[in-house]
Amino acid sequence: MTFSIEVLERHPSVAILQHVQTDGGLWGTRGRRILFSEDGRRWRQVAAFPPAFPRDAFGFSRITARAMRADKANYYVNARGKAFGIRSGQVYRLNDSHALELWFSIQGDTVLHGGICEDENGWTYFGEYFMNPDRGEVRIWRLSPDMTTFEAAATFPAGMIRHVHGIYRDPYHPNELWATVGDYEGECYFFRSKDRFQNMEQIGDGGQLWRAVRLFFTRDYIAWLTDSHLEQNYACRMKRGEGVLEKGMPLPGSGWYGIATQDGWYVAFTTVEPGPAIQRMESLILISRDGFTWQEAGAYRKDIWRPMKVFKYGVISAPTGDMSSDSLWMSGEGLVGFDGISAHFRIKEQGAA
Repeated sequence: MTFSIEVLERHPSVAILQHVQTDGGLWGTRGRRILFSEDGRRWRQVAAFPPAFPRDAFGFSRITARAMRADKANYYVNARGKAFGIRSGQVYRLNDSHALELWFSIQGDTVLHGGICEDENGWTYFGEYFMNPDRGEVRIWRLSPDMTTFEAAATFPAGMIRHVHGIYRDPYHPNELWATVGDYEGECYFFRSKDRFQNMEQIGDGGQLWRAVRLFFTRDYIAWLTDSHLEQNYACRMKRGEGVLEKGMPLPGSGWYGIATQDGWYVAFTTVEPGPAIQRMESLILISRDGFTWQEAGAYRKDIWRPMKVFKYGVISAPTGDMSSDSLWMSGEGLVGFDGISAHFRIKEQGAA
C-alpha cells in the first residue's frame, strides 16, 4: 500500500509543540511563551520563561530568532499533571500559581525533543545535551513525580561520550529505560537499565551505525534510524536478547526525531544538515509498520538561509505524549512552508477519501 501525510490544520502561533496529554490537551512554546490548547485550535498563554539575553532581544523577526535560537525550549507534563521546562540551561518547575520557578541548572541549553520520559513509578528522566568540546562529565537527571526533588540518576565519566540524545521507556518491558548517546567514533552506544540507572548495560561498538536519537520498540526488536552527517545512514534494528545489529534500507539523511502511535504506526523524520551523508535537501516524513521498513510519505525542502549552522538546519520534530495515525502533531524549522510553525497531520492511504 502507498500512504501519504495529509495536513489537517496549521498553527503558526506555536513554534514548537512540546507535549500531548492523555486527555488531548496540547502544550507548545514560542520564544519565552508557554502555550496551551484544550482542542488543538484555540491557544492561550499560561506562563512564560524568564528573559534570557541576548537571545530574547532578537525575537523581532523569524530569521533573527532562528540565528539566536530564541525558540529553543523544552516543556513536559508528567502523569500527575506536574510540569517543568528547560531554557538557556535552567530547569524551571510550574507552581500552583502557573508561574515558573527556577529549580536547578544543567549543562547545555536544552535537551533534544522527545527524549524525556517517565519510569513506571512516575519519575521523569532526561539527559544533558551540549557540545561538550572537552568531553567532560555528562549526566542523566531524575525528577520526582511531585516535582519537589531532583537528583543525578547517572553520570558518564569524562572522555566517555559527547552527550545524551534521549531517554526512552520500553513499552514492552516497563521497568527498562534506554539512553542513546553520541556523537563520534567510540562515543555512540545504547545504555539499558532495569534499576533506574543504578546499573547500565552498554550496547554497540561506538560506531556511526549505533549513533541514534530516537528508538522504536516492537515486541521482538529495538529499531532506529542512524543519526550521522558523516557516513551513509540506514534503518537499523536488533533482536531483543541478542544485541546483534541488522542493517536495513539506506536513508538520504540523518534521522533525529519520531513518533510511535497508539495504533501501531511508526513515524520518523530526516534532518537536513551539513555533511557528506546528507544526500537530499529535504526533510522527509517516513512511515513504517515495523520500525525497520520505511516509506516516504512527505517532504519539506530546506529553505534558502545559509549558513545552516547559523540559521538552523531543516528539522521536523514531534511532541512527547500519545498520538494516533489520524491525529499527529509536528513542528518545523528551516523548511519551505514549515518554519517556526506547527501543524496537525494524519496518515492517509493513497486514493482513500
